[in-house]
Amino acid sequence: MLRITRYILPMMFLLLIAQGCRKSYFYRGINDDPSQLQRPTPTNLLPSVILQSAYTWGGDASRFPSIFMQQTTGAANQSASANNYNITPDDVDNMWYAGFYGAIMGNIDTLIRIATSDNMPHYAAVGKILLANDLAQVTDFWGDVPYSEAFQGLINTQPKYDSQQSIYTALHALLDQAITALEADDDSPSTPGSEDLLFGGDVSMWIKFAHSLKAKLYLHTVKIDNTSVAKGLAEISEGFGSGEAAFIKFVGSDAVSTQAPWYQFNTQRADITFDGYLNDLMADAGDPRYDVYYDPSDNTALGELYGSANSPVYFMSYDELKFIEAELQFRNGDLAAAAAAYNAAVEANLTRTINNTAYAATVAKTAANITLKDIITQKYIALFLSPEVWTDWRRTGYPELTAPSGNVLNGELPRTLFYPSSEVRYNSNTPANTRLTRRVWWDVQ
Repeated sequence: MLRITRYILPMMFLLLIAQGCRKSYFYRGINDDPSQLQRPTPTNLLPSVILQSAYTWGGDASRFPSIFMQQTTGAANQSASANNYNITPDDVDNMWYAGFYGAIMGNIDTLIRIATSDNMPHYAAVGKILLANDLAQVTDFWGDVPYSEAFQGLINTQPKYDSQQSIYTALHALLDQAITALEADDDSPSTPGSEDLLFGGDVSMWIKFAHSLKAKLYLHTVKIDNTSVAKGLAEISEGFGSGEAAFIKFVGSDAVSTQAPWYQFNTQRADITFDGYLNDLMADAGDPRYDVYYDPSDNTALGELYGSANSPVYFMSYDELKFIEAELQFRNGDLAAAAAAYNAAVEANLTRTINNTAYAATVAKTAANITLKDIITQKYIALFLSPEVWTDWRRTGYPELTAPSGNVLNGELPRTLFYPSSEVRYNSNTPANTRLTRRVWWDVQ
């Protein structure tokens, strides 16, 4: 008892002193981090969430699919394990916790809430498009993920997992709300401008991006919803036009934070090589994009187009939209329209990558000979290092890949990712990490 009193009495004395101290000694916000914004604004938040998104899309969100889809080869260390599909929940924790949920979507949600509260509808609309873009990628990687109870911080540290089907419904709702808001006048004193690193405040481009995303999402669900083909086709004409895209071109200065993610990865770790199925496919076809995809002095190294410090990271492009149109028209039975869209897609990608369309004639198709394999094969080449190629393979089975020898999945390829270790550890609602071969909602046989 004396020992307890010995410690309690001095503490009570200190508390009394604190109560009597002048306000200047203990003020509101004394524990606030002075390096952090205490009242962020949409203007502050917008450029950071765009850059963070691009960095994650060009980082882990690109590397895992590129290895699975044999656009690259994991040659050493953690990447070699990924090449054999020997992946653990720890391997994807950074992409989830420090990437999509921790650094990106939580901040986008804050942007939307502040913009809505401050009557800045165009900022809120832009935020909804960005959120849809990132959340779509997350659910396509993992399937069921937190959304309706996410982004609440300490209020709810164990959000429930929403079904992927319900999330897709929410994605279309976000995009529809954004389009409606952007098509209306914004009477607020502040609208997106130069801090909009994607489109410089061009509202029409954001609307096109939203429609393009909707077309992509409808394409994902064609095997489980027979209305998706018509709905997707209806979005095409409202989407990106020739030469348009949503992408970030990194500055590429000496500062690490300005360097393109693949360049940074290669200079810091260099445990991925760029040979494999895609390299062989392009070399055998004499594809002229080969010389910018790969380093002419070492064809196992990444070339200047995507491997430089100032290389771009694409969220979506006009050529991807035309490939989407080609597949939708093919599934709709209009083979002439499918061939026309396919040929336009190939030409658009050649223009974007090498600014020369001569090779398009070599792989051109007509209504008489176009196949789904043709469409997905050229899309696989065009979307080099894009996570979308993994989604396409899961939906269609193209390209026809063989698992590397020594893989831990008995010859199967991964169809999803394990839920990250931080979620398994701290969120009791996390689904069981069963297997990498489980299928997400739209990935039906």
